[in-house]
Amino acid sequence: MSLIQVMKLVKTYHSGGETVRAVDGVSLGIEIGEFVAITGTSGSGKSTLLTMLGGLNEPASGRISVDEIDIYRLSVEQRADFRKEYIGFVFQAFHLLPYLNVLENVMIPLAISRLSAAAKKEKAMLLLEKVGLHDKALRLPNELSGGEQERVAIARALVNDPPIILADEPTGNLDSATSGIVMELFSRLNKEGQTVVMVTHDEQNLSYATRQINLKDGRLSGGCRVAAV
Repeated sequence: MSLIQVMKLVKTYHSGGETVRAVDGVSLGIEIGEFVAITGTSGSGKSTLLTMLGGLNEPASGRISVDEIDIYRLSVEQRADFRKEYIGFVFQAFHLLPYLNVLENVMIPLAISRLSAAAKKEKAMLLLEKVGLHDKALRLPNELSGGEQERVAIARALVNDPPIILADEPTGNLDSATSGIVMELFSRLNKEGQTVVMVTHDEQNLSYATRQINLKDGRLSGGCRVAAV
């Protein structure tokens, strides 16, 4: 079975007295070690689908299973534990806390971990080294460039060792050169075994993915193509 299995997924919203199907009957599978790019025009359902995959947005109908866990049959508390174990989120807005330094931001997901303070710090520093920012561990976010802040966000997403990274427009606020650095990092993580699912509108980013899924009006459009590697 696929690592992520989506079956007849529907998400509806009510707007102006009408019911809008943001995601409309999507079924798909994502295997361990894939790098999947979800594309489509604005309003096609890309980000809605991604948040549903991450257990943040309950569907109107359909199922999502991750590692054979039916995530929307879990209680709210169980789903929070599921996210901590399985999912690392990276968003277009970096969501770094401005009053914490880089190291402290990366350590946030470890707050309830049973690791010692020294072990938490060591783990966070290893991840900052992985993303090339160990020398900036004590700086505040506003002392970093946009690309550096995004790499801090990626390190934070990895700190709990999740098998899946969900990235929503991770280069949306970056220039093309900086975007390339961030995408190379995602590609390296994927080649090391990380499963990556990324929403993007940037054609340049598609070359890093192993598969592309296109959405139109909440539905799969034109099948799924394998990107050039």
